[in-house]
Amino acid sequence: MLKLDKIDKKLLIVLDTDATLAISALAKKLNVSREVVAYRMKQLEQKGVILKYITLANFTKIGDTHFKTYIKFSKITKEVREEIISYLASFPKLGWLASTEGIFDLMFSLRYKNKYLFEEFKDTFFQKYDQYFQEAKFAMLTEAETKPRYYILDTLPKTMHIFYHVNNTDEKRLDEIDHKVLSAISLDARAPYHELAKNCKTTPRVVRYRRTEMIKSKVIVGSKLMINYRKLNYLFFKCFVVLRNINSPRYALFKSYIRNHPNMIYWIKVIGSWDLELEIEVPSIGDFYKVVEDMKERFPDIINSFDASLVSKEHAIMHV
Repeated sequence: MLKLDKIDKKLLIVLDTDATLAISALAKKLNVSREVVAYRMKQLEQKGVILKYITLANFTKIGDTHFKTYIKFSKITKEVREEIISYLASFPKLGWLASTEGIFDLMFSLRYKNKYLFEEFKDTFFQKYDQYFQEAKFAMLTEAETKPRYYILDTLPKTMHIFYHVNNTDEKRLDEIDHKVLSAISLDARAPYHELAKNCKTTPRVVRYRRTEMIKSKVIVGSKLMINYRKLNYLFFKCFVVLRNINSPRYALFKSYIRNHPNMIYWIKVIGSWDLELEIEVPSIGDFYKVVEDMKERFPDIINSFDASLVSKEHAIMHV
């Protein structure tokens, strides 16, 4: 098991709150030298704890809607499963793709401008592979929040930073350069402006200006780390919750409970067979059951039903 000291843990959380901070700013926050910060970051990258520095966009502002698909396989070979994963991974609008264990075997999310474009994909995909599907379900995102992995810390902060990247807001008109800049910084939020400019075929000044304007208009809502939770010896569960009494004052307390729980890192509201998806990261299955039971005991009037799948492998993830 990988051991992290206090400096490593604090560095991870600071970067998971703002992955664009300069080495000098990180050194000031951690009260260490810039050389120590640079060395620790390099070590965390080389050990596979830090996978990427990602930019978070508000998909509603971009005009995209997330359409999610959940599949239970039937009579499928390893070769066909890999073919399906490869097929899905090639889509430019792919948001997330993962193999899971439990009620579903594969989950993925695609972003489209409207439901008709998603339906076009769905018809083609199912015509090609539905002979291998025992069951398939669909959902459309209406809200999404995430936060840093505060469970890494030995002591929790008094307040937790929340990133809102799907909500009820107006679309912001973006041009081709804006989209190029978003695409470039999605791959590396810490990339120097001269590298981003080269990828976008423009100047560093233009890239900086466009990025700043998209932050001001809240198209870009922040940046964080893509952390390999397995290196921290954690498990990742995707949970599906059917709610009741959603208009009661207790629902606000339920939402606050989720926001402030260090192991609940993602909150997603959907239109589908369930109302809410939670992403929970814990050290063991036993810890997962404890988290779930505590939530059920606190909110029996809000939680109507609950199910979950263990995420065994994430094949692709994109936040822009």
